[in-house]
Amino acid sequence: MLVESLGISVVDFRCHAHVAAADGVEELNPTHSIVLVRRGLFRRTRQRETVIADANHVLLFNEAEPYRYAHPLPGGDASTILTVATPRALELVRRYAPADAEDPETPFTQGHGLSSQRAVWLHWELLHLIERQASRLAVEDAMADLASEAIGCIYRPGVRSRSVSGSARRRRRDLVEAAKLLISRRLELLPSLTELARVLGCSPFHLSHAFHNTAGLSLRCYVGRLRARVAADRLAAGARSLTELAFDLGYADHSHFTNSFRRVWGVSPSMFRSRYRASTTLPSTPGPADV
Repeated sequence: MLVESLGISVVDFRCHAHVAAADGVEELNPTHSIVLVRRGLFRRTRQRETVIADANHVLLFNEAEPYRYAHPLPGGDASTILTVATPRALELVRRYAPADAEDPETPFTQGHGLSSQRAVWLHWELLHLIERQASRLAVEDAMADLASEAIGCIYRPGVRSRSVSGSARRRRRDLVEAAKLLISRRLELLPSLTELARVLGCSPFHLSHAFHNTAGLSLRCYVGRLRARVAADRLAAGARSLTELAFDLGYADHSHFTNSFRRVWGVSPSMFRSRYRASTTLPSTPGPADV
């Protein structure tokens, strides 16, 4: 636990689970929680809803609700968890969806959504403020801001409509989750759209359209955000060579990496590293021996 205040605890969570193709046994979540993935990925199943959770996502968990997990790729995951007291969870949801904030046992009726760029910035800012032992006012304000923005990523008008179920929508959602897993597996050497579609048994046009409509952004934008957010984690962990990092993540060269990173973060990789590097609250990036 990094800090506790306002009915929220900020937890640095690291999982080094072995690779597993099948979901594990059901586990009851111990608290109402907001989870922001920093590195790696995992698969979460909630009732009949499955999501591949990576650094592009915000996930919500209800206390005592059963979930199943698996790590389909090596390396585990590292996440920041905001455990949220029931009154605070209801208050956060009520701000965006008053009708949903009625049951204290399940304050989160929605399970996940794409993280906004503002939520990602707030996430790193909060960890930075905690690391440098900033004033309690600054830390608490960042906690409150991040919690509200994370909930908004899922409950804002226009976001929830995409989660409406139905057999066709469920098939598209399953297709998108499978595509996300393939992308993460080959982030350093991305398959083409044609290759992805062939593996997934559909046409490239259908995959492109289904991904955009279901995920809320294009495949290329999703990959661009994911690469830049993975790069940010490695920069904060102390990656020294920008060129090596660029090639490790599949960028064409140093310039491509810098320009792509700047489009997502608004600053250069070197500037990001100088601001957030050497944070003791974050785990180091795993090497081959840790995978």
